[in-house]
Amino acid sequence: MRTSGAVYRKLKEAKYYHWRMLCRKLFRRTPANCKYCHPYAFTNSEGKKYALRLCLIHQDIENVKKGIFPNLVDICNEPEISHCDGYAYRYTKEEAKKIFEDELNNTKIKEEKYPDICALEWVLERYAVGIPPLKKIQMAYYHIKGLFT
Repeated sequence: MRTSGAVYRKLKEAKYYHWRMLCRKLFRRTPANCKYCHPYAFTNSEGKKYALRLCLIHQDIENVKKGIFPNLVDICNEPEISHCDGYAYRYTKEEAKKIFEDELNNTKIKEEKYPDICALEWVLERYAVGIPPLKKIQMAYYHIKGLFT
């Protein structure tokens, strides 16, 4: 990439790609992405932990959080919910975009999940202050220098 414009276009492409991957994950039709699916963890008398997914389409979520369960509770244990008539997506596109922007604003998450975006932003910062990006010979020099120090 020769110019800052090319780097900026590549940065936009990388952000769009990661946003699409997040949307694919959040809009996959699974029990975890259902608005009415509530994960409930409990332990039995032997101390072994179990987890159930409860369908709370006709229930009040606040009562379940307090530990008050109604008489009739459906359990979602299907890997794909293609037959459920009450399925509703947990997130909207605006919420997914906000989640993505929050991840990009958190530097720790950004460095772990999106190293390509970090690298492109670093190159743009170098262009902004007037320092051209490192050439291959310079990168090799700094890498070798780091091995001996």
